[in-house]
Amino acid sequence: MLRGYYTAASGIVTQEKKLNTYANNISNANTVGYKKDNMIAGVFGEHLAVRMNAYQNVRRHPIGPGVFMQRIDEKYTDYAQGAFDLTNRPMDVAIQGEGFFVISRGDEEYLTRDGQFSLDEEGFLILPGFGRVMGENGEIEIGTSRFHIDAMGNVVRIPEESGPDGEPEHLDRLLVVEPADWDTFDKARDSLFAAAGGYVPVEWENTAILQGRLERSNLNMAEEMTRVIASQRALQSNSQIVRMYDDLADKITTQISRV
Repeated sequence: MLRGYYTAASGIVTQEKKLNTYANNISNANTVGYKKDNMIAGVFGEHLAVRMNAYQNVRRHPIGPGVFMQRIDEKYTDYAQGAFDLTNRPMDVAIQGEGFFVISRGDEEYLTRDGQFSLDEEGFLILPGFGRVMGENGEIEIGTSRFHIDAMGNVVRIPEESGPDGEPEHLDRLLVVEPADWDTFDKARDSLFAAAGGYVPVEWENTAILQGRLERSNLNMAEEMTRVIASQRALQSNSQIVRMYDDLADKITTQISRV
């Protein structure tokens, strides 16, 4: 009986973790550059039985092939590209294809697909609330909202005056990178990622910069709500089973003890 109780209880814990993940996804549905998370559930009992059977080199084993405990085998992030919104705002920049922007904050650097940039008081291009946007030559100082970024990430300042002294000035090129080791690439918060294994520049053949656009979250709301409903029903089912085992245990301790 206790085996079934633990099976149902582990199911409750697993479904709660799934619901927390899906709820976080839904809360970030409107976060620019957000990448949704997902979970893969597995069962401990079947894995153990298979290993022991293989070790004993026999087809039958007293443990059997039952499912004893459910668990989360893996939590992963889906890096698929989201749709684009046209804003026509010069500070808004999106990446089409592969790559991440690099944001510097003191001694720390983060990677992101969030291109909702602005200028700080010193005229540097920043991701508000997080840090300065990095170019191939360091932090990008623009000093004016009159600038252009081409598809290859080149940042050009457009002066207000015309004539010989009013030529566009090439400032830098956006640093667009990929993690050197995806296994050590993880979320720091919402749309920011930490690349513990470092990063490498992208191959620009597979990447283009779109100025005046923003990348939406890659969340599919209908799909996410379906997952939420499925997890809620599974959690309710496991909760009912736990209550049934609790009632049964109560009868065992009260009624059978009278016999």
